[in-house]
Amino acid sequence: MNYASLQLEFRSTRRITRMPGSRPQQIKAERSHWIRKSLSASRHPDFPIVAIGASAGGLDAFRKLLDALPADNGMAFILVQHLDPTHDSMMVHLLAGNTAMPVSQATDGMAIERERVYVISPGVYLAVDDKGALRLSRPQARHGMRLPFDFLLNSLAHECGARTVCVVLSGTGADGSVGLKAVKAKGGLVIAQEVGEADYDGMPQSAIATGDVDLVLPAAKIAEALVSREQGAAVTPTPRTSRSHESVQAVLPKIIDLLRTKTVHDFTHYKHGTLERRV
Repeated sequence: MNYASLQLEFRSTRRITRMPGSRPQQIKAERSHWIRKSLSASRHPDFPIVAIGASAGGLDAFRKLLDALPADNGMAFILVQHLDPTHDSMMVHLLAGNTAMPVSQATDGMAIERERVYVISPGVYLAVDDKGALRLSRPQARHGMRLPFDFLLNSLAHECGARTVCVVLSGTGADGSVGLKAVKAKGGLVIAQEVGEADYDGMPQSAIATGDVDLVLPAAKIAEALVSREQGAAVTPTPRTSRSHESVQAVLPKIIDLLRTKTVHDFTHYKHGTLERRV
């Protein structure tokens, strides 16, 4: 036997020899818990973009929705929260603990990627361009009602079409009730938070009043519906409640929305009691 053969035999023996009392080498075991099939495994380029709008009470609703979403969901999320334009936002920090997805404050030119959460910055409007990047702009009107969610929804409907999902959560006013119609017209999905769960029902109520909302669900169930849809399940619209006679209070959001879309007047923040007496 030559020297090379002896050296090879020695090395082979050394790998299987262990000292008395020592533990045998173990192969690292696979995780014992079940592993869900990744929704993003197909890496299809036309992934859904979920625009989520809220104002008052929105933080709690955002958290409920993100808590219920798996990180590997195959979708991108853009959060529009009405923010004080004179103060820095803490939304990224506050939401980071509710999801394993990266949470970032939106910046101009930032590419939209699946399984990421983008949060609007204070005092700006968000839109998307034809290359799938976020675009920031300053509202042209220095005074008056700002509707950043409507602005984003109209942009998404134009550039992304049926890939767009609109989710309206807790908030006062009617932001989103115009833009969701553009999303619906392009074949996108429109979801509103269940009015009884929302801390402030103005935004979801106004959205539902348009008649263009496909699903009305609690925030956690919205997450389930999004995942099911991405897995290929058909969406079954929430049945509309039929009422032979609706009170003025019930139809008031619809009247306000109609006036806002057909005229230059916006009565969103007027006291409802005052408006009801004028109807």
